[in-house]
Formats: sequence, C-alpha cells, structure tokens
Amino acid sequence: MNRSPYLLLICALSFSAVRAQVYNEPDHDTTYYRSFKGTIIGRVYLSRSYLQFKMEPPAGIHSMNYPVNKPLSLGVGLTYKSLSFSFSKGLNFLHSNSSKGSTKSTDLQLRLYKRKWTIDAVASFYKGYYLDTRGLGVEDSHRYYVRPDMKISMVGTSVVRVLNDRRFCYGAGLSQNAWQQKSAGSFLLGGEAFYVSISGDSAFAPYKVDPVYNQSNLRKIRLFEIGPGVGYAYTLVLQKHYFLLGSFEANLNFRFSHESGTGIGGDKVGISPNYMLRLATGYNTSKWGLSLAWLTTGVKLQGKEFDYRYSITAGNYRLVYARRIAINRKMKQIIGPED
Repeated sequence: MNRSPYLLLICALSFSAVRAQVYNEPDHDTTYYRSFKGTIIGRVYLSRSYLQFKMEPPAGIHSMNYPVNKPLSLGVGLTYKSLSFSFSKGLNFLHSNSSKGSTKSTDLQLRLYKRKWTIDAVASFYKGYYLDTRGLGVEDSHRYYVRPDMKISMVGTSVVRVLNDRRFCYGAGLSQNAWQQKSAGSFLLGGEAFYVSISGDSAFAPYKVDPVYNQSNLRKIRLFEIGPGVGYAYTLVLQKHYFLLGSFEANLNFRFSHESGTGIGGDKVGISPNYMLRLATGYNTSKWGLSLAWLTTGVKLQGKEFDYRYSITAGNYRLVYARRIAINRKMKQIIGPED
C-alpha cells in the first residue's frame, strides 16, 4: 500500500497549523500594552502651535525674543492604523493682546506612530512677530515692537526607531492607538533633516537695540541641517489607567547656513546639537482616552556676519479627548467592555 499521499497530507496539515500559530502570535507583549491599530480613533482637541525666533547678541546688548501671537485652536481628527488626519480652527475670541500684532500661520503635520518606527513630518509657515519685552526697541515703554513683515518657515522630518517595541508604545501616549498598561521604556535611534527660512523687510534687530546690526540691514537667514540622533523614552503607568510619558532625543547635525543683508552676506558650515522633547500625561481605557501633550524641538546656530547666536524653537501643546470605534467583530472583542 502506497502511504505517500497520506504522509504528504499530514505534512501539509502540520505546516498549516504551525503557520496559523505563528500568524496569530502577537507582535508585542500584550501584558504591557494593548494595540488598537484596527480601530478608527476619533478625537476632539484644543491646541496651540508656535515657531519662535531668539537672538542672543554679544555682552552689553539686550537679547531679543520674537514669539508668535495666535489664539488656541479647536480641532477634530481621525486615526486609522498608524495614519492620523486632523483639522483645526483658531478661536479668535480668545486672541491675545492686540498690541502685540497678529500672527498668520499654516501648519501641516504628519505623525506616524508605528510599533517600531516614529515619523514626524512638518511644514510650518508663520508671518507676524513681536518682541516679548515691552518697550524694547520702541519709544513708548508701554508698547511692543511689532514686526508684521517677519516670516519664518520650517520644513522637515524626523525618523526614530523604537528598540524595545515589544513592551513600549509611543502611540499609547501621543495618538491613542494603543493602551500602555505597564510601565516600560525604550532607547531610540534615528535622524532628522530640515530647512528653515527667516526673513523680513528690514534688519531683525531694531535700531534702538543694536544700531550697527540694524544699519547692516541683515534681514535673511537660510538654514539646512541633517544628522543622526539617539534618545530614550519612558512611560510610567499608575493603576493601569494613568500614564506619564517622557521622551528626549539629541541630534548632532551637519549645518549649512546663509545670512544676507545690504552689501553683506556669507555662508557658514558647522555642527549643531539639537533636541526633540515629548511629554504627555493622561488617562486611558479600552474605549476612550484623555491626554495633555507637549512636543517641542530646538535649533541653534552661530551667525557669521555678527557675533550673534540664533535659536529657533517649534512646538505644539494639545489637550485631546479620543474615542475608539471598532469596525469589525475582531476589534470589538479586543476593545471589549469598559475597563
């Protein structure tokens, strides 16, 4: 009797069983976090973004900080798997002091919080700044020096590899696509690249603060940076539901910058230490989450024409309520009843 067909059938069934077992095995430690990547996550949030410029001159000259003047925004958003989309509108009735001028801005953000990778891509365009020290650069000590012509643009991306992806999840604290149920952390490896443009109709420093700089009419700075980075992230979980996330990444970037004004201009190449900080706290359950998050990044450079140090800081504050919506029977089982 030829047993070959039976042996082949047994082998095929065994292979299918092993394959099914491997396929169904979770790609992370489910005792540390629960993934909701198959759900639709709806959210409502309050947020405020900023992109500010600081000038640190030599000793004896007052430092100058140019922040934005824009109100809080109310927004709605959706996340499916690792992709998020959101839309927000400024609450103009909450606008700050009108004597500081106004800031017009456009922020485009793409944030992917995957299990192993975190990708941040931003394109920010701001116009309208003021000096945050009342009376600095103007005759009236009760007024602000306002620059409606000043524009700052930043376009760039950051990519980070999460090394302990089996126990730590970025998305649990920042995009609500998971629920971190035990404390865990991870070392981070990655890199960033971005371009920054700062320009105005006249010199950045007012005549009353630095007449020499002002008369040079240095009014344009272009900057490109690229380089690797390392960091560490940790989520502290209390009573399974409360969490506190902290993440810090340090980058060592190759920098190319260009300054230009009336009759002056020059290129400079160097190395810049930059950073990205992420903080979040909140409360998570299987069906909904509430979080307060702050993301910020900083860039520093040394001027060529004058002994000035410049820094650009970009970031976002966000208060979010998120609701998870199951789209199939399997996800309904994963979400389950309210914990």
